[in-house]
Amino acid sequence: MLSQNVRKCDRKFQWTSSADGDSDTLLALDKYMTWFYSQIEGREPYQKMLDSHKEELPSKSSVTFALISYVCSLKPQSFLEVGCGGRQLYRYLRRWGYSNQYCGLEMAKYIIDKNQQHYPESEWCCGTAYKIPYPDNSFDLCFAHFVLEHLVYPERGLREMLRVLNPGGRLVLVFPDFLESGRFASQQLGFSLGTASQKLRKWRLFDAMVSLYDSRWRLPRELKQAVSRLGAFPVNISPICLSYPDAMSSDVDAVYIASTKEIHDWGTREGYRVEYPSRNYDQPKEIAFLSILKDSN
Repeated sequence: MLSQNVRKCDRKFQWTSSADGDSDTLLALDKYMTWFYSQIEGREPYQKMLDSHKEELPSKSSVTFALISYVCSLKPQSFLEVGCGGRQLYRYLRRWGYSNQYCGLEMAKYIIDKNQQHYPESEWCCGTAYKIPYPDNSFDLCFAHFVLEHLVYPERGLREMLRVLNPGGRLVLVFPDFLESGRFASQQLGFSLGTASQKLRKWRLFDAMVSLYDSRWRLPRELKQAVSRLGAFPVNISPICLSYPDAMSSDVDAVYIASTKEIHDWGTREGYRVEYPSRNYDQPKEIAFLSILKDSN
């Protein structure tokens, strides 16, 4: 059951700034998202959906291929994966020939236990992007692959991931750019769940028309204005996954309205150099792939 601070999702844009929004509302949202990702009854339907998309090897046109290629080209002596999940990227790295120190961080202890059982030669630990159980200057590289958009407090997560990097280390991020795509899967469109075409097939004509309007015009417009209207690091406080835990599909659990521009602007304001390895790969603009370099001074 949702608390009064986290309302059931509907067509309204229930968004707020995670930097300046109501602290009680944000804490309630973070509590529910922590349960969703860490406890087996919340996590398992989500994990099964993720596992159904697994490939033996990523296609050469995928951002995952680009990420693994880039990470291996840097030849880090040690790195941390935040949000390692069911060790898919770890297996890719080993197939690519990476054999140096690897640590996988994940919220769900039962997943960490499975990873440790299958790959005891590497390090697996429970933790969150907000509280990484390692001292400062521990890793040459840290990466988060489709993780940032799931953080209620993305700025806090960025600072923590940069904290554990060695001077001269890199934080590599891959995430959906919702402003560029004009899509945001955790936001309900129309008066019920489902796409306009799905509603048409059920003869729900008015709902279908409203869904089409929301998806083509209303949502993209609001996404573009989110930061200027709400403030830094805007989040959806009523994602679909909390109201409809059985309606599981990609990014129905996304909360942060992630954008390349906001992360770039934040990084440069903080004095970091932001680079774009994606320019060496054929990647769509709606998927952000960037690297934040921690100063060696």
